[in-house]
Amino acid sequence: MNMSSHLRWWQWRQEEKKRSRPALVLVVVGGISVAFILFLLVLSQFSGWVAASGVGGLVVFAGMSAGGFLGFLFSVPRIMTKDNQVAIVAAPGDPDFPATRLAGKGERLLSSNTNLERVSEWLTTMLVGVGLTQIGSLDDRFVDFSGFLESNMPASLSKATTLPAIGPFLLVSGLVAGFIFFYLYTRIYLSPLFQYAERVLQSEPGEMRLQVGVPKVREAAARLAEKAGGPSLAYTSTASEISIDDSLDVIFSLLYREGGYAEAIDIGNTLAETPAANLARYWYLMAAAYGQKHHELVGEGAATRELRQARNAVLSAARRAVQLNHNYKFRLLELTDPESDDNDLQDFVADKDFQQIVK
Repeated sequence: MNMSSHLRWWQWRQEEKKRSRPALVLVVVGGISVAFILFLLVLSQFSGWVAASGVGGLVVFAGMSAGGFLGFLFSVPRIMTKDNQVAIVAAPGDPDFPATRLAGKGERLLSSNTNLERVSEWLTTMLVGVGLTQIGSLDDRFVDFSGFLESNMPASLSKATTLPAIGPFLLVSGLVAGFIFFYLYTRIYLSPLFQYAERVLQSEPGEMRLQVGVPKVREAAARLAEKAGGPSLAYTSTASEISIDDSLDVIFSLLYREGGYAEAIDIGNTLAETPAANLARYWYLMAAAYGQKHHELVGEGAATRELRQARNAVLSAARRAVQLNHNYKFRLLELTDPESDDNDLQDFVADKDFQQIVK
């Protein structure tokens, strides 16, 4: 695996960490908030100003919780829908455009669940409507809340007469702070996560047009079609446009030819800078190709340095495939069976690092 492939994998890992950081921060903040609420509950059981601080803090946190919920509802992004599918009507006998092909993106088999968006829209509309009708009675509600605090204060807070008076202010302050925080946090940090999830569902890298390495893929497909036949390879060798899936099919076929792993690795390294690197199948095939190379080097008694490079390439590709799709653990493990026809990774049957990846 060349340096650009390692660099791309490292960049992907950094992007994943950066993307997941806002959600992780939210979890940490939530955990700290729960711990702080428990601390305030303990304080409220004491007497004097300590208990008043505990009860006042609980009032603030109650307001922040309600405000945060409202801020999240009001900032949930709306998913735009559009038709991405355009059919191509192929002329009879046209080899470049089979009747089964579609232009652009194919029909999506999985779509976003918009229940949260619909609930958010419904609740915000209802809350705004009800809130406007009740805005004239806010002063009465604040007085009722002050009375509630005063009538429910324990004996230890009998001297803390200011708490019922400032209770509504604490509640409103927490409400506003929670609303602003969660509104901005959702808009700035969580909305990109919604967008990323939608982009993952919409994108189909395998159907994208191959932009680099087309001559290599076409020449390999032509040789394979001449030797083994097959309409798919024949089409790839003559088509004016080749998809990433077509190129992966060529790599797959090369792995069944004697010494074909070298050309498969060459084509695969060319695809490392394309959207193919977002497909688990691509890394699965690269692991198989480097596995064949490793086995060949072992048979030739190659130097330790070459064996180590091939092994590291196998581990890196296998790890990336599993990260993209956990189902590839079993598929990679199958390749380690020396008795199987597909034994590309037979040298790794007892490799501890490899076994950690697939187990």
